[in-house]
Amino acid sequence: MPLAALLLFHKPGRREMITAATLIAFVAWGALAPADDFARFERAWVVLLAGGLVVALAWRPPAKAGLVTTGLLAVAIAAVAGGALMAATRFTYRELQWLATRHFGEQVRLLVGALANASSAAPGTPADSTAAGPAMVAAFEQSADLMVQLVGEVLPALVLVQSLAAAAVAWALYQAVAKEPDPAVLPPMREFRFNDHLIWGVVLALVSLVVVPSLVGLGVLPSGVEAVARVTGENLAVFFGSLYLMRGLGVTAAVAAAAGFTGPAAVIFAVVVTLLLAPVVVAFGLTLGVADTWVDWRKRLHKAVDQKGR
Repeated sequence: MPLAALLLFHKPGRREMITAATLIAFVAWGALAPADDFARFERAWVVLLAGGLVVALAWRPPAKAGLVTTGLLAVAIAAVAGGALMAATRFTYRELQWLATRHFGEQVRLLVGALANASSAAPGTPADSTAAGPAMVAAFEQSADLMVQLVGEVLPALVLVQSLAAAAVAWALYQAVAKEPDPAVLPPMREFRFNDHLIWGVVLALVSLVVVPSLVGLGVLPSGVEAVARVTGENLAVFFGSLYLMRGLGVTAAVAAAAGFTGPAAVIFAVVVTLLLAPVVVAFGLTLGVADTWVDWRKRLHKAVDQKGR
């Protein structure tokens, strides 16, 4: 749907109109298939995201605001529209959380059942050959249940992050398909940045997770506020934390490029380090990304390179 919206928004020719019509027909055909309530939520969100993208392109086009800003605005518009629809209907956030938990919980049950069947001993095999099987399946089930619970709690943030990534993929496909696409291109990792005012999202997350519980403990605020603040803070932390993590990784990529460490070897090294030291990478990236709001590491790097060149 976002790709179809992009093709129809920017001077569509015959090829673009046919491609967009095909995409819309495919989405409509999928919408007619039987689905549970969570799948209906997913379909509704796809439509909201496409609409938000059109509004953002008309309001703050990439030529003026930059592609990242336009994408963030599209996601924000879709989120506001979704919140307005929830406020205007009987559909509540708690119901959405329950639907997500049930949906992913059912998938976990199917996967656990398949693993349990695979780990069971085949006829004629020694019993001790699969002694560790049930324990491994139980451990996986416990971990998966915790993950499902976490997804249910921060589902809005995860949906927004995924939607931003989906909009980026749609833009890349649009430039490959359209005959006369918008000239704005996706920035490489080392140039990924956004408006510094988004740091207030991090501030709000900290207020919701730290300040509000303290005020509740002191009796300044009613106890019912704490649960709402916790959910709000967790989602803000996941969404803005993801953005600033990417920003920190962008700073790291810029430093690596300035040092001449580029190419497939650099990518493989980064992937291996991330897999082995994921908590350290996340903490380092977040710290670097948040600090970049005030320090602007890449600006300092460019100055240092220019001075060295002179």
